[in-house]
Amino acid sequence: MCKPFTVCCLFYGDYPKLAERLLQSLYRLQSGEQYDLRVGLNAVSVATADIVKQYAEMMPMQALLGDPPYYKYPLMRRLFHQQPIETPFTMWFDDDSWLRESATARFFPAVVDAMQVADMLGAMYYWPHLTANERRFIEDQPWYTGVSIPGTVPFITGGWWVIRTAILQQHRWPIDELQHDGGDVMLGEMFHQQGYRMAEWKKDVAINADDRGRCSRAPRRGASGKTPRCGRAYQRPQR
Repeated sequence: MCKPFTVCCLFYGDYPKLAERLLQSLYRLQSGEQYDLRVGLNAVSVATADIVKQYAEMMPMQALLGDPPYYKYPLMRRLFHQQPIETPFTMWFDDDSWLRESATARFFPAVVDAMQVADMLGAMYYWPHLTANERRFIEDQPWYTGVSIPGTVPFITGGWWVIRTAILQQHRWPIDELQHDGGDVMLGEMFHQQGYRMAEWKKDVAINADDRGRCSRAPRRGASGKTPRCGRAYQRPQR
């Protein structure tokens, strides 16, 4: 019987405590019937790599090494598409997200139940302004359907989410233009154009959280906030 989830985790840099926290939360709810595990390693330190190796001895996982400049989305693409995902749902974790102690063995079946009336779950936010270049970029995408682009774009934050794998495969997501920043907003607009359904889910998950477990309070690290957002520098080709 096919497992419901492929869980993908992205680890970065010299942050072994984050790696331990996330992997321990998954190991605590480990179930060979619920998920396959894939991990991406972007410029990880020896200490972070050692944590991943320790858990690899206790729970099956596939690991991929990222390439310079160690941006998020190139490695995400490889995790999703280098070997096709065969489960109906894909669950994503940044390394500063994890399953809280309140999560029980019922967590994964509950997410499956929620996905019966949604195409993506996670923490909903709203992006207040797209630049003219970003709007042109959206209009030139193959997933653009001519639906009016809203002034405020609903999206699910990128630290943790669950999506139907078929959507990732149909749209070859994340698209090649995505490097590090802006992917969650672009995915939100792709959902808007395609009529897919987003739904709120934060129960039992700490998402981009600080040491106190407060969501969206984790310090920015690496290239976050330092690279152009996807589409911001877009120039429409001459025709």
